[in-house]
Amino acid sequence: MKKIFLITEKFPYMGGEQFIEAEVKYYENIELTIIPKIKSINKRNIPRNVTTDDVLVNNYYTKNKAIYFLKSLKSKVFYKELFSELFLNLKKLRIFFSSICAYQMYYDIFDNYFSKVSNPKDIIIYTYWNDEATYALQDLKDKYQYMLISRVHGWDLYKERRAFNYMPLKKHFINNIDVLFTITPSANEYLQRTFNFKKNTLKLSRLGVNDKKIITKSSKISSLNIVSCSFLSEVKQVDKIIKSLKIIASQMNNIHFSWIHIGDGALYETLVLLAKNELSGLKNIEYSFVGRYENAKVYEFYSNNRVDVFLNTSLSEGVPVSIMEAMSCHIPIIAPDIGGIKDMLIHYHNGLLLSRECPIAEIVASLKNINFFKKSEIRENSYKLFLEKYNAKINYIEFIKIINLFKKTDN
Repeated sequence: MKKIFLITEKFPYMGGEQFIEAEVKYYENIELTIIPKIKSINKRNIPRNVTTDDVLVNNYYTKNKAIYFLKSLKSKVFYKELFSELFLNLKKLRIFFSSICAYQMYYDIFDNYFSKVSNPKDIIIYTYWNDEATYALQDLKDKYQYMLISRVHGWDLYKERRAFNYMPLKKHFINNIDVLFTITPSANEYLQRTFNFKKNTLKLSRLGVNDKKIITKSSKISSLNIVSCSFLSEVKQVDKIIKSLKIIASQMNNIHFSWIHIGDGALYETLVLLAKNELSGLKNIEYSFVGRYENAKVYEFYSNNRVDVFLNTSLSEGVPVSIMEAMSCHIPIIAPDIGGIKDMLIHYHNGLLLSRECPIAEIVASLKNINFFKKSEIRENSYKLFLEKYNAKINYIEFIKIINLFKKTDN
């Protein structure tokens, strides 16, 4: 039986990474130990062959950052980053400090942890995010001789999503990893172009969600039912949805508009107030912020409600699981051409692809295609594209096949 150690942010604890739920169900005949960085009160149900080790949680606050910073002064990567990045822009110093401390903390914890693991050569370490924890494991790889694989998504991929276009340390950690799995073809190109990753280190392995066999119906001809699902933060630009709805509802008073937003976040109260101020005076629109739904409740919603279109107006994305979920339920998509969305959305095939900036006028123009979103052909296209690219059963069985055939490579 293969032994895999999966490093996550929170999973299996509640509060994020719902998409890992679909993946772990396919780890048959594999002894899987999940090591989360953060722990919450509630824990998800996980398969019997999966255990949890809270070593990162238990050790996270045992030393303060100043001590880790001082210890990092002995590492080569400290000076590589200092001379290649920090002298050029001292504004990056604070970001670097946080990153190098995290790297050193993970290095110390993992060094102690794997020194007590029997036969580390026989295990595979799988980091779900390509961040400082992965970098530390790369530096320890020669010492313990384990196999190391990682996934990269969006936040841990595109430096343009970070302050000052700065992703600390990454360019120094392109080696000493067996495979880095990407979730879109464009990510492979980006990593080679931006960070000089070797082509043979990168492998496409798309994420996926389970096919719940839900066929969400469209609404009646004289209405448009819209759903959005995201964390309520500035990068998601949910305020653009509100402003777009005000315009289109004013222009098309013969159509009844309904908008449901799933998700909460720091801007919840601000956006609820904005919606009240902008939309409450319009008789042909209703809206609701329903808060965060667990994965099962999202599907319950799609099963019990009529939805014409799923709308995303974000500034930055990887490959949104919320869009996969909507596609699996036969729902057309409107979303901007960012991250991996172009891989999910074919313009006028299963929805409408907005420009990268997705200005309000463009959102309004897209929403006016009411009959388009109700066409059975378009809705079926959304489902077919989901089956082709984002079906968890296919994607994760293939991913685990690769792991089972895994042989150590020299990088």
